[in-house]
This record gives sequence, C-alpha cells and structure tokens, in this order.
Amino acid sequence: MKYYELTAVVDGEDIRLRKNIFRSRDDAINYMFKYYRNHYLFNMQVEDEYAVSGDKHCIEYICDTYNRFTVARI
Repeated sequence: MKYYELTAVVDGEDIRLRKNIFRSRDDAINYMFKYYRNHYLFNMQVEDEYAVSGDKHCIEYICDTYNRFTVARI
C-alpha cells in the first residue's frame, strides 16, 4: 500500500495540518482545496506543478505566490 504526505504553505506561512497522511494523491489534493475553502481562500487553482528535486513521487503544486502545497509518496 502506498501512502502520501501533505505539507503546505498558506498565506506565506508553513502550516501544520491535522491530517497529513493519505491513501492517494487525489485524496491529499482534495483535502488541501477543502482546507483553502474552510479558511476563506476561494477560487484557488493550481497554476504550476513540478517534481521537487527531480523526484517524480514528490510534487509541489503552486497556486499563487503565497499558497502552495507538496504531496510526497512515503
């Protein structure tokens, strides 16, 4: 079984998420967008994504200058 870890930067600050281990990459991404909505950050969209340090299992999703999150397979 593969698991994924979620870390995030919201409004320019590293945040600690209540839940950060997920069974799929899609679950982690959906959780992050739900987090944005619950914290009044509406209309968030991924503008860019790239593999961190060339690792295809660790992807950083950039929404804007101050909001981004990383999903990594562990």
